Amino acid sequence: MPDTRVAIVTGAAGGLGAAVAGLLAESGHHLALVDSRREELESTAKRLRVSGSTVKVLATDLSDWSKCNRVVPEVVEQFGRVDILVNSAAILLRQAMEEVTAADFDQVFYTNTRSVFLLSRAAISDMETRGWGRIVNVTSTGVYEGGFTMSSAMYESSKGAVAVLTKMFAKHGAPNGILVNTVCPGGMRTRMLLEQTSADLVRRAEQELIPLRRLADPIEVAQMIAWLVSDRASYATGAEFDITGGIALH
Repeated sequence: MPDTRVAIVTGAAGGLGAAVAGLLAESGHHLALVDSRREELESTAKRLRVSGSTVKVLATDLSDWSKCNRVVPEVVEQFGRVDILVNSAAILLRQAMEEVTAADFDQVFYTNTRSVFLLSRAAISDMETRGWGRIVNVTSTGVYEGGFTMSSAMYESSKGAVAVLTKMFAKHGAPNGILVNTVCPGGMRTRMLLEQTSADLVRRAEQELIPLRRLADPIEVAQMIAWLVSDRASYATGAEFDITGGIALH
């Protein structure tokens, strides 16, 4: 890297976000870690600082418009730039469709979709000044097959909107050297999934839906994201990269 690059990773308190942050720390990036779970976020940051990384912690609620809009300016204020944005923050609320409230719907879409728009808009504005940038958004196999059950309808539809935003930002950013792509995981062994999904539903997915017959470890998905935000990925934009254990074959 010509200079030490600055990466924002959302959802960095655990799961996929923490795995991505770890790989970028190994590559020598400055990191801004974003999540609403302060204690877990500080724990992630502590591990990365031990490895020598410069880490900024932003414990914030990305569902809040004003707080989300402050993320990129705060990172630019400390590091002087933003080169990489990984939008992996998400919430999964499994509910029967009859039980979904307006507040539930807003919380999911504000966190999973609106934050992607706001953060990408702000990051691209800074990236354009240098003619280089990488944005990776995380979606879901529900973008293709509609989700395993109706209980995840809000989550899957919020990710479908992210898939469209990715393509639009890719078209917008391409003339200025900004590549925007989607990574689409299958089920991952994360706290978010396991706390919101019954053991029986996980078993059914592994037995009936996933050809590799297991959930992914987050690091298996993080490795694709780390490649996409590097100089080695130089011609892919507006693309969807499936890391699904074969679900996309269906």
